[in-house]
Amino acid sequence: MELVDIGLVLAGLVLVFFGAALSVYATALLGFLIGVGGGYVLAPQLVGAFGTGGVVAFAAAIVVGGALGAALAYVALSFATAIPAFVVGAYIGLYVITPIFTDGGLVRYLVMIVAGFVAAAIGFTLTKFALMFITAFVGAAFASGAVTLANLTAVRDSFSLDPILFDPLGSTPLLGVEVPLFGALFVLGVLSQIGLFKLGWVARLATVIPGVGRVLGDGNGE
Repeated sequence: MELVDIGLVLAGLVLVFFGAALSVYATALLGFLIGVGGGYVLAPQLVGAFGTGGVVAFAAAIVVGGALGAALAYVALSFATAIPAFVVGAYIGLYVITPIFTDGGLVRYLVMIVAGFVAAAIGFTLTKFALMFITAFVGAAFASGAVTLANLTAVRDSFSLDPILFDPLGSTPLLGVEVPLFGALFVLGVLSQIGLFKLGWVARLATVIPGVGRVLGDGNGE
């Protein structure tokens, strides 16, 4: 199980620092991780519904979920960006924006929905910039340990999203010190990805790696 968590951290770091630069590859990785998580959570229900059981059926549900998530993300890059953009925007609206203006109540859900739709619109029209924020956000969640296999197991057992909900402004114990690890990784990720575009590294990658140019909107790598 520790190997899975290590894998999630490594995948998270790739998304944090190279998300938008890797274009469709990062989008496919993002879709794969979400698909695997969904397959892991839903596997018991799906396996039971089809009257099968055992480790093989459980693993098959996870693999199919990951492959489906990656394929859908690759085929529909803009939509694949808009959907997680809505989720990230809604999450930020609920846990970051809302506390600034209100102590709670139904208005927080209105803020959450509005923030989600605004983020989705940005994700659909400004794919490159949205992909920077989405991959940095999701990657930081995995890399900081905010979302682990234990969390996903708790989601599966309780069939509730509460175990993977975390405070983006919270801190994480690191070597005995409370560090805003998620926030630090998120900010560093966004800045590093902007730097990769500003310094021209992404354009160079687009000339040698097929598909990278899709996020640039210039047709390179198509």
